[in-house]
Amino acid sequence: MNILITGGTGLVGSRLTEVLVEERNHVYILSRSSHTDSHPFIHYIKYDPDDLNNLSWAEDLPVNIDAVYNFAGASLQKMWTDSHKEEIMDSRINTTRLLHNWALNSEIKPGVLINASAVGYYPTSEHVSFTEEDVFQPSNYLASVVNAWEKEALKFQELGTRVVLSRFGLILDKDDGVLPLMALPFKFGAGGNIGTGQQFYSWIHLEDLINSLLYVLAVDEFEGPVNMTSPVPLRQEQFAKYLGMALAKPTIVKTPGFLFKTVLGDQSMLIIKGQKVIPQKLLANEFKFNYPTLDVALDNIYDE
Repeated sequence: MNILITGGTGLVGSRLTEVLVEERNHVYILSRSSHTDSHPFIHYIKYDPDDLNNLSWAEDLPVNIDAVYNFAGASLQKMWTDSHKEEIMDSRINTTRLLHNWALNSEIKPGVLINASAVGYYPTSEHVSFTEEDVFQPSNYLASVVNAWEKEALKFQELGTRVVLSRFGLILDKDDGVLPLMALPFKFGAGGNIGTGQQFYSWIHLEDLINSLLYVLAVDEFEGPVNMTSPVPLRQEQFAKYLGMALAKPTIVKTPGFLFKTVLGDQSMLIIKGQKVIPQKLLANEFKFNYPTLDVALDNIYDE
């Protein structure tokens, strides 16, 4: 297959590219900067993110693109200043609009768009479980970003393209993403509860996430929102205990939530708030998680 990826140099995009080319798919990576790769199945294409009407980059694509993975977007890990909040929103919306302009003008429309999203779509709660059947209006900044991004992606349906909204949980990987940051306090003996410790963390091992993304590509029944999380979300206090055991570090330090709110502002919601999200569609379609529980996931991550 011919597959187009935005955000192909990030944690998820780079690992997905490795797996796709191993299966002899041609991967075309849309990038704001110049890259080269010696692999015969990896093709980098530079584009201008500030000009949505400039489709000259598409001249380097084959006539037929079977699937598009849209992962591009400014990092949520950087401080949420007003300017970065604007970049978080604009980077996601503008790239998706650029892809839509390209697809609109293509002779052959892509068969499927698999758009990155987040469990931040759901409101924060310490008591309610959420599935893909639950529909909400945005209740906070992150939810407004997710909601706007998903609306842009769904415009591809008008072209006859199947659209999957892949709502990621916390992605666990030893060297990248959120886990190294979460593990850092433990290495200094400062791991433990954050705030009440009752907030839910909906998480997924990177390998299970990649397999999920391949699964929704292969199975045409997947459409609309798909929660890509472990089937066993945990409260933060439980998450901390498992992480402490995996690192052989104590979990005795309790950090008040207001400290994160004071330092991080709105960004603190990623730490002191959470959602209990269930991957109902993946489970109903018999997707098999290699790492369904946190102890198994962390054992694999830290034994590598």
